[in-house]
Amino acid sequence: MIVGVVPGEAVATDVLVEAIEEAGDTARVGRADAILDADPALLITVGEDALLSLAEERPVTPILPIAAQRGIESPAGSDAARAISSALNGAGVERTHPHLTVVLDGEPVDTALMDVMLVTSEPARISEYAIGRDGTRISSVRADGVVVATPAGSHGYAAAADGPSLAVGTDVVCVVPIAPFHTSALSWVLDANGVTLSVLRDEGDVSLLVDGHDRGTVGRNGRLELLADGTIRLLCVPEGRPACP
Repeated sequence: MIVGVVPGEAVATDVLVEAIEEAGDTARVGRADAILDADPALLITVGEDALLSLAEERPVTPILPIAAQRGIESPAGSDAARAISSALNGAGVERTHPHLTVVLDGEPVDTALMDVMLVTSEPARISEYAIGRDGTRISSVRADGVVVATPAGSHGYAAAADGPSLAVGTDVVCVVPIAPFHTSALSWVLDANGVTLSVLRDEGDVSLLVDGHDRGTVGRNGRLELLADGTIRLLCVPEGRPACP
């Protein structure tokens, strides 16, 4: 069996390769796009950047993330060899996560596994945002920004803004204002597909961040739509750790 590995700084590559070869399998190490050409039966990523780069390729093969941080259930680097051995022996528990296409003013601009955020480019500058779904406005809010998080990302920026934690395996997102002008501002849990965000004021530049990466600015009346048009299969290994969520 071929196992594809997207390496990272948290674990030395030779540790990963040794664990794979000890199980009698073959390792292919490289960039996310390159290792998929080998048609691997299992994918392994080290660190959040490696996981996100591989998710962008939308593989159908399950992924075992190592040291993924944020809301992804994954073993630490020190447990990498044990986790790989367990996964190759069939002990991994598979969880499916929604993967979003980010559409700005009708044009796809990126994909997201964890979260999408609109936020004023200058700190502590308030703008106004409309939240909707399938063409119907749900509400509007004056705030520093607003974040939409999947279950995988709901423990990150959304949690820091007092958003809810979402159960793994659900096809929903949470929409959470960031530093809202009114302390009574709500958060929403919505079906992942068709959520929209719009900028209603242009008192300052508004930045678009996708999985923590800056994707430019969105002007007044700019409309963001999120399409849940894919899933990512992630493995967690419960042996010796708390049960997988």
